[in-house]
Amino acid sequence: MNLHESAEVTSLRFVARVVPDEVTLMQQVVRLSDVMAQMIETMPDFVLVLNPQRQILAINHTLMRTFGITDPWQILGKRPGEALGCIHSDEGPDGCGTGNHCFTCGAVGSILEALHENRQAARECRVTIGTNSGTALDLMVMTTPVEINGHPLLVCSLRDIAAEKRREVLERVFFHDVINTAGGLHGLAELIFHGNKLTPEVEQNFKKMMLELTETLIEEIKQQRDLLAAERGDFKPSLVPLRVSQIMQKLFALYVNHDCTAGRILVLGNTPECLIISDNRILHRILGNLLKNALEAAPPGGKVVFTATEREETVSFTIRNPGVMPYEVQLQLFQRSFSTKSAMGRGIGTYSVKLFGERYLKGKVGFTSREPEGTAFTFTITKSGEPLERFAAIT
Repeated sequence: MNLHESAEVTSLRFVARVVPDEVTLMQQVVRLSDVMAQMIETMPDFVLVLNPQRQILAINHTLMRTFGITDPWQILGKRPGEALGCIHSDEGPDGCGTGNHCFTCGAVGSILEALHENRQAARECRVTIGTNSGTALDLMVMTTPVEINGHPLLVCSLRDIAAEKRREVLERVFFHDVINTAGGLHGLAELIFHGNKLTPEVEQNFKKMMLELTETLIEEIKQQRDLLAAERGDFKPSLVPLRVSQIMQKLFALYVNHDCTAGRILVLGNTPECLIISDNRILHRILGNLLKNALEAAPPGGKVVFTATEREETVSFTIRNPGVMPYEVQLQLFQRSFSTKSAMGRGIGTYSVKLFGERYLKGKVGFTSREPEGTAFTFTITKSGEPLERFAAIT
């Protein structure tokens, strides 16, 4: 189920909701079915019973407890995303299931497939609830068509697979990167250990490379530690005054000769002489992540521009590359487990940028991607109210 789904399936998205009285009548039909009531309560997953218009008729207590729903009547007639608080549930012409982001939603896909094919359908679903930088859920959504007293219904179970997804990301990202870095470190150590004929200059160069790899290894471990703490709500940023121009110049110096820049052009644009209050390490990580992504996405010979715009109360960092992302990629870009790369790709880059940038640095992350301008990621943050002269030595 995607942006190219059949006309028949697309039409199911826009089936009008039934009136409240009919929802109440069908809810009573479900309640009077002892088999249905017992079934949804004995299932360990979150369970919703829906009518063919995708409106909720019943939910189990597991879902109520987890999502803080004290009165099931308050969600009667709503659609799943509306009941769970999906941030995109009100973007479409008829709510959940009809907005642009809904075309890539696994929950909607599972429900529509079950309706269209009249068979059980399972899809993975990544959904953000609360705010744009809110809680990310990873769910396996299984929808099963059933019939009660001649009435067609859908039983939709939502299994929390966040732990599985976190393990996959840990194995794919953390272990992969750490092993690569540790392998390079070990290789240099072997060269030094067995290098009886190394010149002092070569040996000194190897030692410098070992130091750099060691710093990289420590940073990779810190990144994973910080991400886990951020998702738990335990991360504490170290806020200090920072000079925007110096942040940008350091990042430019780091990436202009980086491996990912090979065959591409990195340009440093406007560098305002203003101050912000932020976490130095996290800000460098956010902007570095966006720079690396832009360089990797740029074609050979392509130009990536790193610039900033100062306004009265804010400063916006912008990183632009000439490529354009497919629309389906744009719709899923900030979801935790989504990756535009191969199976060994990172999959948490833009998600962590938004998580740290918005929840902890109180900024705003956004992007545009269209012809002929290309793709531009922007991170906007509030300027410091302190006069520049007070922080002459700030780096």
